[in-house]
Amino acid sequence: MDRAIEINQSCKESCRDFRIMTSPMRADTLILRWRTIDISNEDNPIQYYHYECFKMDGTPEFCSVYYTDQDQANDFITSLQMLYHQKFAIDHTL
Repeated sequence: MDRAIEINQSCKESCRDFRIMTSPMRADTLILRWRTIDISNEDNPIQYYHYECFKMDGTPEFCSVYYTDQDQANDFITSLQMLYHQKFAIDHTL
């Protein structure tokens, strides 16, 4: 999870909840998902989910996850299965 540590060091907001995931819609691809929370407006914090793709050996694939069709996007999100979870970038627990 070296990439999670790099992301956390460059993150302006609070980066957390790093997960390595797979999806049948993206065969042979690992997907790193993490959440940032923008607290610039304390009354209305905003959560963002970010995704990066990797080949199965861990090398970056530099793909983007983008769907113009809402149904396809929802299908992709619900198809994600977690392989590994880290609450914080330096936390290496399963």
